[in-house]
Amino acid sequence: MDAQHGTFDEVRARLEQIVDEVNAEGVTLDEALSLYEEAVKLGLSACDMSEQDALEAAEALNEADAEGAADAAGAAQAAGANAGAGADAPVGTGADAKPAEAVARHSEEGFHEE
Repeated sequence: MDAQHGTFDEVRARLEQIVDEVNAEGVTLDEALSLYEEAVKLGLSACDMSEQDALEAAEALNEADAEGAADAAGAAQAAGANAGAGADAPVGTGADAKPAEAVARHSEEGFHEE
């Protein structure tokens, strides 16, 4: 198996085979060294796969955080715009506003319209 190919599970399975082969009786020093070299390459490949998975997971998390932050910022901006519209509006405006004259007249008469 090429150290650069296969899944993480395939690499792990091959490493387990190598351990069994090295521990077998009658393995020569040359065979053991060859298996060791293969194991090192597979180990490095497994590390690369693990790092790549971690990077992809971190990127996905950063994208999700960025989307969430953009949504929150948009909601905050909309809420601020809505709150600001009411705060900056002149008195006596809006759907349930009463003309200032009518309010003053009712106040003088002691009648308060609700």
